[in-house]
Amino acid sequence: MNKLKIAAYLSLLLLLTGCWDNLELINRAFVMGVALDETEKGKVQLTTQAYNPSRGVQGEGGGGQGSQNYINIRTTEDSVNEAVRDIPRHIGRKAQWGHLYVIVISEEFARNQGLEEVLAFFFRDHEPRLTASVVITKGKAADFLEMEPLMEITTGQQLSENEEMSHKYSQKTIDSNLLKLAIQTRNQVGNGLLPYFHKIEHASETSPTVAGITLLKKGKMVGNLPTEKAERLLLIRDEYQGGMIQLPCKNDPSTIEVIEIVSAETSLKPIIKDDSLTVKVSSEIEAVLQQLTCSKTDSPEAEKELEKRLEQYIEKELEKTINVLQEKQFDAMDLGDKVYAKNPSVWKRWKKDWDQRFADSEFEFDVQIRITSSGTSSGKPWFSE
Repeated sequence: MNKLKIAAYLSLLLLLTGCWDNLELINRAFVMGVALDETEKGKVQLTTQAYNPSRGVQGEGGGGQGSQNYINIRTTEDSVNEAVRDIPRHIGRKAQWGHLYVIVISEEFARNQGLEEVLAFFFRDHEPRLTASVVITKGKAADFLEMEPLMEITTGQQLSENEEMSHKYSQKTIDSNLLKLAIQTRNQVGNGLLPYFHKIEHASETSPTVAGITLLKKGKMVGNLPTEKAERLLLIRDEYQGGMIQLPCKNDPSTIEVIEIVSAETSLKPIIKDDSLTVKVSSEIEAVLQQLTCSKTDSPEAEKELEKRLEQYIEKELEKTINVLQEKQFDAMDLGDKVYAKNPSVWKRWKKDWDQRFADSEFEFDVQIRITSSGTSSGKPWFSE
């Protein structure tokens, strides 16, 4: 290779070095989480949590405020974009959104202002992750970023992990992020579902916990589903990854038995007839016994009896959940999209009054359960002979 070519390659390498926007690391504030609240005057209050490298390793300095690996910056403007522009005024760095974990929005903000316009920044800007969690809070969203993280380095990371793991292992809420929310709100129905956070008190400490699902219609919050109904909705949506079912005893409803669902597959089949809609909800479930109190499965007949009782119980629970959604006229299982896929011409006629049609639809339930294991003990109550 001659000297001229070498010089040309070196020149190209020099052009490729450095940051694309001429900002070095010391000019950036890496955002971990943001909180959106509404002020009394209707303005946007943005709380931005940025990683603070000057604090060093987590825990260094003996704990407390001095050892936090993050700082919270609060800015108030008419829009999210203007509030973001004000961040450098406070910390002397430009916010960098490539490491954003969570967007926390207060219930008041979600009800009054809605999410479509305020989330536009996070959708349009090239830096934020579309995998960033989006959650709704009971009370001020900023308060949740002020809580110290229990396991993670920053509160933003902690809230994101709480949401993901609660959905994955306890089925207490739905898993959502910017991408999933965009898909939900742009389908045929346009309804959205987000996790719901609230505070719990531990002696002198306050920590966040996630349970329940927030219902969004046209970008605004219109209600909540409590924890139990949230679990049933996940089963209907075929998003149930496994959880516990508490089955009341036949002769004593105050006493329960616990069965773990290890796998579940659910399908929704819309049947259109005479301008009306019937929906068949079919679930196939595999379960294992966790706590037997009043039943025995030490014979095939006894096991079948327990399976039948469990099937009837889950069918009633699914029906109750659908009834709640129909009362709210809120299609939370993307049923409208299934009608559209089945018969686009019918959907074209039904779309304008879909909420009422959904409320008037008939649902039929068919749950099939197979108990695959009784654990390490026999199929009878632990303390029985």
